[in-house]
Amino acid sequence: MTHACNTAPVADDWFRSPDWFPDGQSDFEARLMRARPYNRAQYMRIKGLALADAGEARGARQLWERVLESTEELAASQQASAMEHLGESYVQDVPAIAEDYFRRLLAEFPTLNGTSHTVEISLAELLIDKGDRASMEEALALLNSFLERGTSQFPSVHFRLHLALIRIAQATGDKETLQRAARTALDLAGRGPVFPRHKTVGVVHADKATLKRLRKLAK
Repeated sequence: MTHACNTAPVADDWFRSPDWFPDGQSDFEARLMRARPYNRAQYMRIKGLALADAGEARGARQLWERVLESTEELAASQQASAMEHLGESYVQDVPAIAEDYFRRLLAEFPTLNGTSHTVEISLAELLIDKGDRASMEEALALLNSFLERGTSQFPSVHFRLHLALIRIAQATGDKETLQRAARTALDLAGRGPVFPRHKTVGVVHADKATLKRLRKLAK
């Protein structure tokens, strides 16, 4: 985890700096006030990402909440992504809050424009953690919904989906689905770069233990 620095941000990327010390926060707010109104929501959302990467979750969440509350021009175009960021920021800390944001995202922004388009998988993973039958059934429906939309073809995304599917199959005793999902996951893990010039984008990064477990389940 990186940490916030106390150096002044470069003028051209002031909203990308992870600085959130008092002086840095004041500088950001001053620059934000001088920015064109239709850019402010985007600047807050991006600044939130920089803060989250630096471990400043509280500051990041405050900025994303401000994006959701903003009524300024073009703020609406940033709100779906800000809501997704908020959900992801709570997955480890407070899963119930993460679940609420993911459900809101699906209800309020059903096209998922501006997001990673993987919220069904994120919500399904949280439901699988609950372990009860109703949650498992809803999780499976969410995974099917994602597949029906067909918006992401990245092996890394489908690998994640199949790991979730494996957990559901294990919980429900569906051995056929378990084996099939494990084989598909292994196939996805073995695929090469999606984009020749961006060799890591969309590629599966699985550790040896995960691959070993998948090979065992695939037999």
